[in-house]
Amino acid sequence: MAKSSYSIDLIKQMAECDANYIRLLKLVPQLRAYRDQSFEDLYELFPEDFDSDVAETIDTDDPQKLLEGLQSQYCIADLGDNEGKLTVQITILEAFKYTTTLEIVQLPEFKQWMTNPSMLVRVYHDANTAEVVSYQGHRNLKPRYHQPNPKMYQPDEKMQVNRFLGEWLSHCLDVGRSAKAPDLLFSS
Repeated sequence: MAKSSYSIDLIKQMAECDANYIRLLKLVPQLRAYRDQSFEDLYELFPEDFDSDVAETIDTDDPQKLLEGLQSQYCIADLGDNEGKLTVQITILEAFKYTTTLEIVQLPEFKQWMTNPSMLVRVYHDANTAEVVSYQGHRNLKPRYHQPNPKMYQPDEKMQVNRFLGEWLSHCLDVGRSAKAPDLLFSS
């Protein structure tokens, strides 16, 4: 068997995942509570995200479940008067003491001429890192693929998907506006 020329750069991959964790903390600041285990402060810091009876929920055995279902949306483009806005939606699907699973999708769907990006990201709060676990429905990406392979993955498919997540999150940070923020009107 011929030796493959591709070798995994673990330091580069971990640096990308660590940078993605930092980007996610900026986009979804509520995730800091998982890192700091400061769930009591969430209601005071983000009252708009909770019902009025949230104080009872914080006292449960699993305070990390408090943010399951939370959605953050960032408008990254205005499509025009009739089309609306292009947004990136980040949803906390499940939360545990040390890990949180996020779903990140782009809305609205443009099925006529493209497939919208969609991915599941696992956030590891104890390791301060985040990695893609599913992209466009493809799960369990391997760190390295031999060429050729039946699904036509690139040798560094996992690294490319994590890098794309980083570019996508960076784009949200650079040009995105929170859907919760009011539109500013300027008079001339």
